[in-house]
Amino acid sequence: MEIKIKDFSPKYNQMFFFDNNIWMFLFSPIGNYEKNKQSSISSFLGLLKTTNCDIVLNSLILSEFSNANLRLDFNLWKNETNNYSADYKKDYLSSSRYKNTEQVIESCINQILKLSERFSDDFNRINIENVLINFKTIDFNDAYYLELCAQNNWFFVSDDGDFQKINHSVTILKP
Repeated sequence: MEIKIKDFSPKYNQMFFFDNNIWMFLFSPIGNYEKNKQSSISSFLGLLKTTNCDIVLNSLILSEFSNANLRLDFNLWKNETNNYSADYKKDYLSSSRYKNTEQVIESCINQILKLSERFSDDFNRINIENVLINFKTIDFNDAYYLELCAQNNWFFVSDDGDFQKINHSVTILKP
C-alpha cells in the first residue's frame, strides 16, 4: 500500500526506514531539485521527530548515499573540465575535487547519523528468496529494503515508483 506522507499521521514510537532517494532530497550537496518534495520530506522528518518516532538506518543506505553523490559530482566534474573520457578511479578519486566532495558528503552523513538510529540488517534472518523474487522486477537494494521493512514492521519512505510493479505487504510512504 502506498500513502502520501501529507496524508499520513505518525504515531508515537513507530519506525520508519528512509530510502536513499529520501536522504538525497534532504542532504545531497549537489541536489537542490524538486523543492516541493524537499519541503514535504523535511516537514515529515520534523513531524516524526516531534512524535518520537525512530528513523532506522543501515550501512547500505549510507553506501548508496555516498556513492550516488560521488557519481553525480564525477559527472559534473567531467562536464565542467570538458574531460569526458576521465576515469572515475584513476582521475577523479585522486583529484582535489574528490577530496572536497568527500568532506561535504561526510558532513552530510554525520547529519543523517544524528537524525537516525543505526540498525543491523540481520542478513542471516532475511528471506533472501523473497528478495530474489522481487529482484526479477525491481532493483536488488530496493527488494532488500522492502524485505527488511516487512520483517521488522517498519514503514518504508521512498520516492521510487518501482514498488507498484510487485506485490508486497509493506506500507510505503511517498512525498
